[in-house]
Amino acid sequence: MNTEIPIGSPVRTQAIINRYFMKAKKSLGQNFLVDLDVLQGIVRAAAIKPGDQVIEIGPGIGSLTEQLLNAGAKVYAYEVDENLPEVLHNELPAKINGKPLNQCFKLKMKDILKADFEADLVDFFDLNKPIKVVANLPYYITTPIIFFLNNSQLKFTSLTLMMQKEVADRLHAHVGTKEYGPLTIAVQAEMSVRSYLTVKSSSFIPQPKVDSSVVVLKPLAAANKPDIANLEHFNRVVKMCFAQRRKTLNNNLKVLLPDEKQRLALIKSLGVDSRIRPEQLTLEQFVEIAHRVSVKN
Repeated sequence: MNTEIPIGSPVRTQAIINRYFMKAKKSLGQNFLVDLDVLQGIVRAAAIKPGDQVIEIGPGIGSLTEQLLNAGAKVYAYEVDENLPEVLHNELPAKINGKPLNQCFKLKMKDILKADFEADLVDFFDLNKPIKVVANLPYYITTPIIFFLNNSQLKFTSLTLMMQKEVADRLHAHVGTKEYGPLTIAVQAEMSVRSYLTVKSSSFIPQPKVDSSVVVLKPLAAANKPDIANLEHFNRVVKMCFAQRRKTLNNNLKVLLPDEKQRLALIKSLGVDSRIRPEQLTLEQFVEIAHRVSVKN
């Protein structure tokens, strides 16, 4: 084994796959990134510098982890594949920038959607200092993870995420487009969105059927955020407004406001026609709807 060859190189990745008799698990959305330019591009997109505290989601065999560590980050990684701790222990360098690996890297075998960040991180991170999230997200669970991180109580300075390009397009979509929907609104209500680079399917083993994008999300300053009293309530209202995308807002609001006069009065107060569809409403108009209705369990 030549540990001087980066894990994310095609040769090293294939050697690791062969050594551990590995197969990418479709059930976990596993695709191994084997493009060093992309891996280093992710690190640059996240603006990683020595001493940064980074949460990584799904480290896999350590391709991105190694690059983050080499850049000087302290990495806390969440993983669910029980076969990978051995791989990470054996393949990541024993020392990083002169420090033992266990001082720079900690692996938590836990579903990120069940993470209790404050409890999980307290013994490894300084929770009073900035924390970044960097991840190559599994396609099948990208949207739930974004919602989970967006609703998290832990204050992240940035989320640098590689995801299916189609999902990335939804994050920075504009009003009236087919990509515009609940995910767009939930993210743009809280964060700025910047697409950093496109990643071809040929950069992975095995190759997925679609391209990916690296997106950087940063929390909006308080002065730039819309007036949302309860983010969970707001997101639920938005989802219900899009419950049947082809129907009008008036139809979708029936669950929230059974009384037709109330519905029409609300729609009129938004300054729009009653036949308007949800994708034609602005973020500010959804905020106003959320202020005016309640969601019953």
